[in-house]
Amino acid sequence: MWGKNSSESKASGNDHSDITTLISGGTEIEGDVRFRGNVHVEGTIKGNITSDSGMLQLVKGSTVTGNIRAADVRIDGLVNGDVYASDRLELSRNAEINGNIYYDVMEMVAGAAINGRMERMHKTGELLPKGEEAEKESSKKVGKDKVKQLKTA
Repeated sequence: MWGKNSSESKASGNDHSDITTLISGGTEIEGDVRFRGNVHVEGTIKGNITSDSGMLQLVKGSTVTGNIRAADVRIDGLVNGDVYASDRLELSRNAEINGNIYYDVMEMVAGAAINGRMERMHKTGELLPKGEEAEKESSKKVGKDKVKQLKTA
């Protein structure tokens, strides 16, 4: 039974998207965490958390002291650090972030608290232009569109 599943995993190229790791309440990890698949945190992590494509879920009562970088981040606990969610960021009622957040798509429930800046970024990780930069970008685009219209006229 065990051998069959592990050989199937090896044959499929070790896709870790269906694997969930639990860091249970009362557990404290000191050091950086790098993961694939899904991580469900009920305890405490003192260090940075990183994943290229995984999903991180912090439940009520969990704490992270460090920066978080993952594709999909769901927070209902405390984060003391910056959060980078390249695909989706969900902040539940008990979420408290003491740091900046960078996101592509965000859902925030009433009661969540952010003590820092919020900046939208592309899925590639690049920040979207803001303020004067955004105005310059849009005026460049409008200028190019007008030139195209004049050339076709």
